[in-house]
Amino acid sequence: MNRLRVVLIMILPVLLGVGPCTGGPRMIAAVPGGVLTGQVATRPVTDFSFVADAGLCALETRPDFPHSVTVNCFNDGPDLYVGCMGCEDKVWSTYVANDSSARIRIADTVYAVTMNRITDPEEMAGPWLSRWQKARGNTDAPRIPEGYWLYRLTSR
Repeated sequence: MNRLRVVLIMILPVLLGVGPCTGGPRMIAAVPGGVLTGQVATRPVTDFSFVADAGLCALETRPDFPHSVTVNCFNDGPDLYVGCMGCEDKVWSTYVANDSSARIRIADTVYAVTMNRITDPEEMAGPWLSRWQKARGNTDAPRIPEGYWLYRLTSR
C-alpha cells in the first residue's frame, strides 16, 4: 500500500498538469512539464526590458516533444538571459545543445526564442553584474561561479 502511495504522489502532479506549465505549487516546480500554456506572442520582441518585474519564467525546450522547467530569467537592458548553476547535469541544457529553439513564458505570455550559450567570461560579466545588482541591490558582485552557464535568448 505504501508503494502505491509513493507512485501516486510522484505521478499525480504530472497527470494533473501541475508544474511550470500551470504555475502550480512551487514545491512541484521541479517536475518538468510539457507544452507551455498562455497567450502566444505573434511578433518578435526587440526589447525585453519588461522582464525586470517578471520574476520566474517557464522555459520550454525540445520542440518535438516539449519539456518545460521553471528558470530565473532576467534582462540586461533590452537583452533577455537565463542563468543556470550546475547546468552540465540538467536535462534541459542537453536539449538546448541539440536544438537551440525554445519558448519562454514571461508572466502570461509565451515567446518563441533561440538560446545561445555565452562562454566568454568577459561577455558574461555585464549580464552577471546586472543580475546580481537586481537580486541583491549591491554593486559589488562576486566572481562568476564555476559551473554557471549563461544563455542569451533572442526572439524569433
